[in-house]
Amino acid sequence: MMEVPTILLNRLLEEAAKKKASSLHLIAGNVPTLRINNQLVGIEGENILDADTLKMIINSFVTPEEAEKLATDKEITLAKNFAGTFRFRINVFYQKNLPSMTFCYVPETVSSIEQLKLPQIFTDLTKIPSGLFILAGTHASGKTTSAAAVIEEINNQQKKHIITIEDPIEYSFISKKSIIEQRQIGSDTKSYITGLNYCLEEDVDLVYVGEIRKELQKCMSLILELATGNSLVIMEVNANNTTRAIEKVLTAAEFEISDEAARYSLADSLVGVVVQRLLPRRGGGMVAGYEILLTNSAIKSLIREGKIYQLESIIQTSRKEGMIMMEKSLEELVRNNDIRQEDI
Repeated sequence: MMEVPTILLNRLLEEAAKKKASSLHLIAGNVPTLRINNQLVGIEGENILDADTLKMIINSFVTPEEAEKLATDKEITLAKNFAGTFRFRINVFYQKNLPSMTFCYVPETVSSIEQLKLPQIFTDLTKIPSGLFILAGTHASGKTTSAAAVIEEINNQQKKHIITIEDPIEYSFISKKSIIEQRQIGSDTKSYITGLNYCLEEDVDLVYVGEIRKELQKCMSLILELATGNSLVIMEVNANNTTRAIEKVLTAAEFEISDEAARYSLADSLVGVVVQRLLPRRGGGMVAGYEILLTNSAIKSLIREGKIYQLESIIQTSRKEGMIMMEKSLEELVRNNDIRQEDI
């Protein structure tokens, strides 16, 4: 007799939480698999999953609207609560014409900047009134967790108006000293474009923009307009180094405004760029390596002149100012015995 999909899913998610797995993978033809300390491990005692079981699992948690979007786009990203207490970001997609899912655990509470041992720039960011901060990294590099720590620090200490635009909402905030509005694409606002235009009409101090997958070209000029005004904008970008992150932003901005206007707006508004990469820590858990660019007059000049390729040389010679290349950051982690050389 086939197991009830909700019972099966809740059991697998509870196992993921118990093992402190960063993700759970459900793929047809495979046993349910956990990612623990960056290693994939099959769950013992579980059966190989078939397409019918996966379809029933999907149907157990998607709404009719989400099911329609999945049928049209063949992929969807969601955030859901399960078994009352566990929250997961879910990627549902197709491979070889078969449904697949990845569940990434979202902690119930927001970790602090101190708990995450984030670089100084994240603390400094809580005191910066306006500008653009780019938080970059590949998938599952901890970008959203770091951004949430900054938002919660401001929420605990300052009277600010904060708006988040996300797809989907991952961390749920409770307004404390700040007023926080969280807007999810689809349910709270039609699109990132609509959400950003709303922010331009509001008296908002901080705007957090989750990773924009499809609309970046049409959104970037709006983000720069916010950042050159009176708002601090924290935006996520999928990029593995600072140069690529800045190039991605400029290329997107040039879709709506001239390349010169894009370069000058970015140079005037950019606070900094941080690229994160998570690696297995010796003894268990994960630890982050960082590439950090902090805007100064030399950085501004290079961006205005379009000499993005020269930014690395500024980072390499500005360690005392708090900048660092990813390669150096990882070398320090190896030297401090936090990670193994072979895991880089």
